[in-house]
Amino acid sequence: MADVQYVDGFEVDDFLSLAQRVWPREYVREDAAVALTRTINVGAWDGNRLVGSIRVLTDGYFFATIPEILVDPAYQRRGIGRRLMELALERTPRGKVAFGAQPQSVAFFEQIGCRRGLTGFVAERPLQAAASEQST
Repeated sequence: MADVQYVDGFEVDDFLSLAQRVWPREYVREDAAVALTRTINVGAWDGNRLVGSIRVLTDGYFFATIPEILVDPAYQRRGIGRRLMELALERTPRGKVAFGAQPQSVAFFEQIGCRRGLTGFVAERPLQAAASEQST
């Protein structure tokens, strides 16, 4: 394996190819292309193959979050995820980011020095009141 190179930006087709290797599902290319224009994107490349990516969504001052960090399964445990996180932090306000983690990723984030913070929630339309609120 050649040395992995880290570069700002990547094309939608490269990103979707990586996403299929990490998190297979149906993606709409046009929607993905628009989404990528709204984030700061850093890619990890082995030659012409995107093997890792991180996307940062920020208002540039108050807040930054990471929608996802992806590393090709064949390239995991080589420091790529850690380096992508370091590069993301260099691009965030005050070098801080808040994000959610899938259960299978919690150990990775703890291992690289992230601390648990916020409690995460998912809201969907329409909002439904909790059962205790509905009875009052």
